[in-house]
Amino acid sequence: MATPNIPSIMDIPLEHTPVLIIGGSMVGMTLSALLASHGVSGCVTVEKHHSTAIHPRAALFHPRTMQIYRELGLYDVMRQEAAKHYDEHASIVNVESLAGRFLGSFMENLNEGIESISPTMRLFLTQQMFEPILRKKVIEEGGDLRFSSELIEFRQDADGVTALVRNTETGEETLIRSMYMVAADGNRSMVREKLGIGLDGHGLLSHSITIYFDMDVGKYVTGKYNGVIYVNNDIVRGFFRIDKSGREGFLVINTAGERGTERSRYPADEITDERAQDMLRAAVGADIDFKITLISPWLAVCDNAERYSQERILLVGDAAATVTPHGGFGGNTGIQASHNLAWKLALVLKGQAGAGLVEQSYHEERHPIGKKTTNQVFERYISRTAPELKTDGVEIEEEVPEPHMELGYRYNSGALDTVLQTAIIEDPTSATSSPGSIARHVVVDIPGHADKIPLADLFGHAFVLLTGPEGQEWASAATDLNRETSLPEIRIYIVSGDQFCTRYGITASGAVLIRPDGFVAWRERHAAIPGRHTKGVPDPSTTIQEVMRKILYLEPLAAT
Repeated sequence: MATPNIPSIMDIPLEHTPVLIIGGSMVGMTLSALLASHGVSGCVTVEKHHSTAIHPRAALFHPRTMQIYRELGLYDVMRQEAAKHYDEHASIVNVESLAGRFLGSFMENLNEGIESISPTMRLFLTQQMFEPILRKKVIEEGGDLRFSSELIEFRQDADGVTALVRNTETGEETLIRSMYMVAADGNRSMVREKLGIGLDGHGLLSHSITIYFDMDVGKYVTGKYNGVIYVNNDIVRGFFRIDKSGREGFLVINTAGERGTERSRYPADEITDERAQDMLRAAVGADIDFKITLISPWLAVCDNAERYSQERILLVGDAAATVTPHGGFGGNTGIQASHNLAWKLALVLKGQAGAGLVEQSYHEERHPIGKKTTNQVFERYISRTAPELKTDGVEIEEEVPEPHMELGYRYNSGALDTVLQTAIIEDPTSATSSPGSIARHVVVDIPGHADKIPLADLFGHAFVLLTGPEGQEWASAATDLNRETSLPEIRIYIVSGDQFCTRYGITASGAVLIRPDGFVAWRERHAAIPGRHTKGVPDPSTTIQEVMRKILYLEPLAAT
């Protein structure tokens, strides 16, 4: 990229931070909190708005996302907050209007059967409720969160990134020097644009609007209707999100027009108050009193950045993958990308991993997930709000079930042992925990714990070695490695019970290594035999050390 005109440090104050995060919405704040949980505190987060979200956007959070917040100690408070406003077992339905015909369900019960595959539930939680909880966590962990601040210019070199940041209220400018910069600055990312990173996907689908209102539709949103309510009639296509009081919520209107153009059936710049009232009335399907408080236009887009990293600058959230709200994948995808990135940044910054762990594996792992997600959201956009596009020759993927997309996505990169399965999505209810997959949910007995716990409670802060009840040799080898090398700590647990071994595809003497983000890095089905390192009979100490060095992009052990 061309060198931007950044003033001399003689003219403007210079600050230093390990990681500079551009964008302080839910994805940027989550990354800050996760970095702090890995021992990288004091990261600066720059946010152009003056505070957290003031409108109830982003309502559905997936179980995988809630696992991440469970690691941060936030799941219980988020669940309590969600329960005040929404039913945990609501449906996602399709209706002619709130008062009109029921057309079918996309999901009968939001959390039916979820306990068999996750220790956490799907939650309806708007950004208004969600972001203040995150903000409090970031501040408690020592994060430097700067609202009313915007990135003006930046320059990267071999050792880091220098950024010029301006306070939009005072006009004060600051130079911030960081080892890495992460762009969480939204779908119109200035960082992505200045890096010259293009977009690949389905492009602009339509101009869309969100209508915020005051009205009482409580009698229409009881039971299964207290979830996401898709509306399809001759006037309106979109969906309602209304809390269980029936008084608070919004209507998203996503009616498709000409794909890839600046026109749609209802161009946002032509939406008068009168037309918005007509559409809201048609979506309700009954003559009731209401007041529109805000009409917010936005673009319905499904695009994936061509690459997620450029040396010391990384893209997350909508800067990396932009999707429509259908299925609730947008915020969830960004949060999960931050989770993938945080532990890698921490280990590289501490000198315990090679730069490739961040600069190569982040893109290798998250870019395919972004591509799959944009395709799946596009399918849901078409099937739920624009079915006529199915006849226009548009190529559409077959819909993948929600549990598979949410808990069955897989990675393939150098930050894993050999990955034998190339499929990017698997069924989380039947798959075993092979390298590249999310570590499967099992409730087990662990020595030192009075009660059974979900295995997920052991993950999130370090590498974890899990062995079967006869895997003492693996456990001993990892203990020696912790004592004798400067590699990152491995926490070691010998797990009893057949369910664990079956679910993880090992014998009672086998072992699996879990990364700090809860993904399986390595698996050995059988026993370790000390002092032997021949094909099929691994020496435990050598094997674990070799695996760790590969995952961390460190030089392999010297041949002996």
